[in-house]
Amino acid sequence: MKEQKIDRRVRKTKSALLKCLTKLMSQKKLNDITVKELTELADVNRSTFYLYYKDIFDMVEQIETEMFDEFIKIFQSLNKENDRYANFLSFYTYIFEYVQSNAEICKILLGHDGDYAFIQKFKDAIMQTKPPFNGAISEIKIHFLRPFIISGFIGVVQQWLEDGLNVPPKDMAIIMTEINSTAIHP
Repeated sequence: MKEQKIDRRVRKTKSALLKCLTKLMSQKKLNDITVKELTELADVNRSTFYLYYKDIFDMVEQIETEMFDEFIKIFQSLNKENDRYANFLSFYTYIFEYVQSNAEICKILLGHDGDYAFIQKFKDAIMQTKPPFNGAISEIKIHFLRPFIISGFIGVVQQWLEDGLNVPPKDMAIIMTEINSTAIHP
C-alpha cells in the first residue's frame, strides 16, 4: 500500500517538473534553463529533482527515452497483426493521440524550432521498428521507402502541431495510412 503512494507522489512530482520544463522551454533555449529555476517554478526541492535526474539534459533524455520506448512497444505489438493497413492505422492512431495528449512538449521537441537531435532520435527509433511488408516489396525499395515514410510522417506531425491540432487524431491516422498505401503500392 505504501509503495503505491510513493509511486503516485513520484509521478506527480515528475509531472510537475515536466509541465514547468515545457513552460520554460517555450520561453528560452534548453541550455539557458537551470535546475534552480525549474524547481522553484515547479515548487519542488532541488534535492528531489536530483533523486530522479542528473541535470536538465538528463531529464529531457529520460523523457525522450520514455517516449521512444512507448512508441516501439506499441509498434511491436501491432507488428504481430497480419493486416498491414490495420497495422499502420493502429500505429498512427496511437501516435497522433499521444502527440495530442502531450502537445506542449511535442511542439517544443518536434516543432520547426525544435530539437534536431530529438527529431533524429525519433527517426532512428521508428527505423528500428521495421514495419512488416510481408515480402510484397523488394528489400531495396524498403531500404529507401522507410526513411521516406518516416521523414514524411514527422513533417505531417510538425504541420499538424503548427496548425493547432485542428484535425482529429483518427483522421490524421487515416491520412497517413493512405499516404503509406500510395507510397507502397502507387
